[in-house]
Amino acid sequence: MQIRSIILYSKSGEKRVLDFRLGELNIVTGTSQTGKSALLDIVDFCLGRDEATLPISPIFNTVAWYAVVLQLPGTRVLAARPAPAPGARSVSTAMLEVGGDLGIPELSDLRTNIDSTQLRQQLGRRIGIGDTRSEPPAGSLASPLSAHLGHAVLLCLQNQDEVASKRVLFHRQNERGIPESLKATLPYFLGAVPEDQASLQQQLIQGKRALRRAESDLKALQEAAQGADSRLQSLLSEARVHGLLARDSIETSDRTAVIEALQQACSFQPTRPAGDEEQRRQELILSEKATALRRQLRSLAEERQLLNDLETQATGYSSAVTRGISRLSALSLVPDAASAEHSCPLCGNDLAEPDPTVAAMHSTLNDLQDQLNSVQAVQPRREQALGDIEQRATGLREQLRGIEGALSIIAEERTQAAGLLGQAEAQAYTRGRISAYLGQINTTADSSAVQRLESDIAVYRQLVHDLEEQLDTEAIEEKLTHSLGYLSGKMTDHARTLKLEHGDGLVRLNTKKLTVVTDTPAGITELLRIGSAKNHVGYHLAAHLALHQYFVANHRPVPRFLMLDQPTQPYYPSDMAKRRGRLEDLADDEDRVTVTRLFQLMHHVVTELSPNFQMIVSDHADLPHAWYQAAVRYNWRNGEKLIPTSWLPEEDNTP
Repeated sequence: MQIRSIILYSKSGEKRVLDFRLGELNIVTGTSQTGKSALLDIVDFCLGRDEATLPISPIFNTVAWYAVVLQLPGTRVLAARPAPAPGARSVSTAMLEVGGDLGIPELSDLRTNIDSTQLRQQLGRRIGIGDTRSEPPAGSLASPLSAHLGHAVLLCLQNQDEVASKRVLFHRQNERGIPESLKATLPYFLGAVPEDQASLQQQLIQGKRALRRAESDLKALQEAAQGADSRLQSLLSEARVHGLLARDSIETSDRTAVIEALQQACSFQPTRPAGDEEQRRQELILSEKATALRRQLRSLAEERQLLNDLETQATGYSSAVTRGISRLSALSLVPDAASAEHSCPLCGNDLAEPDPTVAAMHSTLNDLQDQLNSVQAVQPRREQALGDIEQRATGLREQLRGIEGALSIIAEERTQAAGLLGQAEAQAYTRGRISAYLGQINTTADSSAVQRLESDIAVYRQLVHDLEEQLDTEAIEEKLTHSLGYLSGKMTDHARTLKLEHGDGLVRLNTKKLTVVTDTPAGITELLRIGSAKNHVGYHLAAHLALHQYFVANHRPVPRFLMLDQPTQPYYPSDMAKRRGRLEDLADDEDRVTVTRLFQLMHHVVTELSPNFQMIVSDHADLPHAWYQAAVRYNWRNGEKLIPTSWLPEEDNTP
């Protein structure tokens, strides 16, 4: 897979088509802010990445669709994606079209017909990515991982933040989950893992599970056979304790007789207490009667209290009247004379206010005597009423005591019934245990079951052994070591060609740490501990060129292109130097030589692998060498850019 064209469609229907040569070095040079770096993001986006990393600017907002035309053996593929909506961070839809003479469609012909996942799957199959799903290690929480085109593309792109990094060797390596994906898929892309690894691993897992299950069943049968007699006797005793068998039902050690007795115990049906519903109905009726009697007793108590209160009041009133009569009884000693009303009966003197007449006081005395007689006349009737109330209350209490006695009897019967239910539950539990064990005894007695399990175990063991040989970890490690040895040789040659620091030692790719390491007098040194961004660029280039040399030589399913963005950025620090991109803009003669070596190495490797490898490099450098100028496809200077300014509205395009 190589890139024939990158196409941008404006919202008005115009097209910006960038064509690239297949199997050659393609250089896009120019000044800053001309869109060179966006080429890599466009390719990444069109090949299935959902997250949009394209620039957000007025001129890029004019783009409606992005597309690439890919060259595959014998055919072409158009992969197109609609531009993200304003404010959107991702897009999942795409368009995929395949044809031997496929041209560049118009904007009106573009429409989504696939999602990004299917896009990667179909493109991956076309370059040879097969069923590569790998199971995680035992005990790992990771999900099974399937290699797809997205993982392969990580080996084909280097943006300007990555190509000079000492911490990141591969594209997007600093993003969550990407390092794990690279570690899992690199052995496959290097050919160390078989194509059908996923299928073989799944068969191995299933074979091991079947083997463990058969071994467990056989062990259970064997253990059950060893302690069967003692277990049977124990269950027989338990059945007697819970009433499933008569206590003198069987006294023998014969297994057959014991099994028959236990089978009889399993068929035991407990008797449930009868009349439970009738008992509940009677209890409800008695409870209602008891409630009514208590209500009547409360009413009688209230009446008794009322009569007692009246008795208390009458007694107080009688006492008061009696005292009044006692005081007025001395009237018989006083003469009944009219003059006595105005004179003191003791001294005879005249009174300022005349006293009541003797006749009036006699009248009051008679009234009091009549009232006392009336109160005393009521007393017998009140006492009779109290007696009636007490008699009625006594009868009600007798009835209530009888009802409460009946309820107590019902409660005792319920308690006994609950005991019977508890016993029934214990019997049911025991019957279940006996039934389960008798099932094992029956299986144990069948010798053919043991023979069948032993035969299955032999078959499963052979299957697991054969699959483990095919998935031999040591064999995979040997293949991976061989692949890394090839890469090390190429990387070392490239490092020496570029005259990198510590490049005289053995340079290697560390797939566990995803970095470059090299031998130094102080020991093994990682890229992180090698100074200078210039060296970092060189080691990145050496590693990725070596990888693609390996991919081509071994026909691995990886796209046959490598895109680099700004590999010479450490050498052009000033804005003036970036705009011109000439060698004479570099202050150091050694830097001029090194920049030339970088592109010479790219040119040499592409030529060596032609027509099976393509490079697209976006950079400020504009070297004067003929071979370099022949590789320049686009030179964006003097107003030339990726997106024409004519796409902007007129009000935004005014100088």
